[in-house]
Amino acid sequence: MTEAELLALAPAALDAGIGLTLQGFEDGAAILRLEPPSLAVVGETGAGPVYLHGGALATCVDTAAWYAVAYEREGDWVMADLRCDFLRMAAREPHRVEARCLRAGRMLATADVRIAPCDRPERTVAVGRAQLARIDRG
Repeated sequence: MTEAELLALAPAALDAGIGLTLQGFEDGAAILRLEPPSLAVVGETGAGPVYLHGGALATCVDTAAWYAVAYEREGDWVMADLRCDFLRMAAREPHRVEARCLRAGRMLATADVRIAPCDRPERTVAVGRAQLARIDRG
């Protein structure tokens, strides 16, 4: 799909719920922004530190990988495998999610994803790798 086609897609309900939006593409990489609402946060009750829920970060990996693959190669892609490594606590602040398609074959594709605070891009909070399978016969 083209960048314009991908940007025109309405976000999935889960993505909208955690504040995840596609911003565009830079040098072939999908760039998303996470503006986490309370739904994506753990610890707001005052019992400890406030940080992003791992499920919200894993959703970022899933969605960003899909955008990177869909941009690289036409087809109907679904998640086949996903790994997410949490490197440090992620504070409740805007994050940049960058995904790059490493390979998009006829039936399988692989993408790497990196998540870091927008104002501190060197402070990676999570990385992920996703494998997607093509389900159409294109």
